[in-house]
Amino acid sequence: MIKKISISLILFGFFLAAPAIAFDAGWIDHFEGQSANYLIKRGQQKIPVRLFTVLQVGDEISVTKKQHTITINLRGGTHTVQVTLENSPFKINDTNQVPERLNNLWTWTRQYLSEWQKFTQSVTSYDNQTVSEQPKKPMVPLLANVESIAALVAGKRALYLQWAGGKSPYQILVLKRHNRLLSNTSIMRQIKTEIIDFQADKSYRIMVIDADGQSSIAGFRVVTPIRQPIFPEIFKEANLPENFRQTLQATWLAMQENGKWVFEAYQQIAQLTDYYPAQLLKQALAFQQKMQIQTIRGIRG
Repeated sequence: MIKKISISLILFGFFLAAPAIAFDAGWIDHFEGQSANYLIKRGQQKIPVRLFTVLQVGDEISVTKKQHTITINLRGGTHTVQVTLENSPFKINDTNQVPERLNNLWTWTRQYLSEWQKFTQSVTSYDNQTVSEQPKKPMVPLLANVESIAALVAGKRALYLQWAGGKSPYQILVLKRHNRLLSNTSIMRQIKTEIIDFQADKSYRIMVIDADGQSSIAGFRVVTPIRQPIFPEIFKEANLPENFRQTLQATWLAMQENGKWVFEAYQQIAQLTDYYPAQLLKQALAFQQKMQIQTIRGIRG
């Protein structure tokens, strides 16, 4: 009997001494300047300041310079707070915890916050490399799918393209079989085309020719809207910031079917020019494919 009482007391003491369970609250959505201008403390720990980092109840967020601001989305993304020097340190209290009614949505959201960070943690922009580091000929990693042919949803739409290497200016051709649908020129390594009527069950080619006449060609297949992956309804119907929802939707889409939908995901994210997480994802999608061009599959009409 005494032994049982002793064990009970030990267990009771353990639970009293154990740290409180951490509860998720939301994420870091935006901050100005360098991460060194901010401090996030979780108990005695310092938490790295990165976009889409998950925040917890009890976290303290501080801004160390007057001109800077950090934006955080709390209560599972339904409440936005801007932390400045004036309201620092801002402590996340339990009223900002993810509501129980959003638990299923939050489980999904948390996963793709993490996936976004994996995609973007080593973003490489070939435009920022030196001339010697650039590929000698233009290349389109965005379409260099090695597992499956790139897909685009049919319809009348502009096309966003991005490439690396070669010498400016560039000529960009959009071809259907051997028919030239469009010809544009650009001094930059990216372009938004005019609206094109992309027809289902047809294949298209993109050809990029640089100032020295060097070129590369890559292709994609157009599919009907009903053949695209179905985005989870739980997230589609959520009352979350639209630019954030679209960014996570593109993250999710890029992961489907071994990279088949990276090209479509890029088209969706390229339009969000005022949302920095979307632009980071755009760069990641543009250059995360292997630096080789597939010319034998998916480019014949």
